[in-house]
Amino acid sequence: MTVARGRRRVRGMTLVELMVGLAVGLFVTLIAIAVFVSTRTLNVVNSAGARMGENSRLAMDLLQDDLRGAGFQGCHARTATPPESVLDPVAALNAGFLDGGSAGLAGHRGTGSAFAPALPGALAALPSALAPLADSDVVSVRVPADRLAFGLTTTMPSTSAAPQVGASTPGSTLRQGDIVLIANCMTGTIFQVTAADPIATGNLEHDVGGSFVPGNASADLKQRFRGDAAVYRLQTRHYYVAPSQMHPGTRALWRLTVPGDGTPQEMAAGIDRLALSWGVDADGDQAVNRYVGADGVADWEQVVAARLQVLAATTRDGVAQTPQTVDFAGSDVTPGDRRLRTVLTEVVALRSRAP
Repeated sequence: MTVARGRRRVRGMTLVELMVGLAVGLFVTLIAIAVFVSTRTLNVVNSAGARMGENSRLAMDLLQDDLRGAGFQGCHARTATPPESVLDPVAALNAGFLDGGSAGLAGHRGTGSAFAPALPGALAALPSALAPLADSDVVSVRVPADRLAFGLTTTMPSTSAAPQVGASTPGSTLRQGDIVLIANCMTGTIFQVTAADPIATGNLEHDVGGSFVPGNASADLKQRFRGDAAVYRLQTRHYYVAPSQMHPGTRALWRLTVPGDGTPQEMAAGIDRLALSWGVDADGDQAVNRYVGADGVADWEQVVAARLQVLAATTRDGVAQTPQTVDFAGSDVTPGDRRLRTVLTEVVALRSRAP
């Protein structure tokens, strides 16, 4: 018997099937690429936005904390006698230290080409790369340099004697040239320490003359302070906006501290502008009657609050698809870049103005 053997037919892919397969593969590849690009773009935007949020919160925290502490007077209330100053008033002004009084606060409105009122000498003399930009405001506050207070160990034998605090106090940062406030709950005096090593000796000499800046104009502290008085290191901190050095092509919040080495510090990146309006108490009831710009404040002793606005931006360009228009301080701001921007606003009450 003869058995017929069938021949198996071998078939390949037709041209149509090949083209369909290529099309499906290309479609899947394009989707994968689109998802990858979209995810990467979203990550870049989220990362830039998160950093912008961190920088803006840092700037707001610094400004709010120092505004609240502006005009620190020790334990005594606003209704007590404001602290006096024995510093050289002209030299203190030129050095950028807010001299005497209970205000401990000053503002300068950026007009676009200048500042009103004019900047103190310490800021005006900064090199252009570190100088304040005139389309942003400047704020200056006199605050405690740290949280440590030094109690007097003995009563001063006379109003011109050197106050004596504890020698080698743990955590002490007192040094020659520091400006300090000595105060009890009734009054206080601001002076500059001239002793060579106040940490080791606890002696707070305050001689007149020498090469100290601003220097003391008088050695008479006006009061014989006793053991109920305390001594606090003071600083004046000037906050302003200038070009960033950490992120070229952007702006940052800067701070110049007096006394100091005269070199400002970059505090927070991506801060484009500051705008402050000041709450004035015109009738003495510790309530705001109106908000005005720095050039509208006749007496800084009457300022009880500050309305603070910060315009923050991402340090990375190309994050937004088109340039953003932002409503800031009552007008539209449209920069030429494609950075994301946000506006933060806060009203800050000054503790030293509390009754």
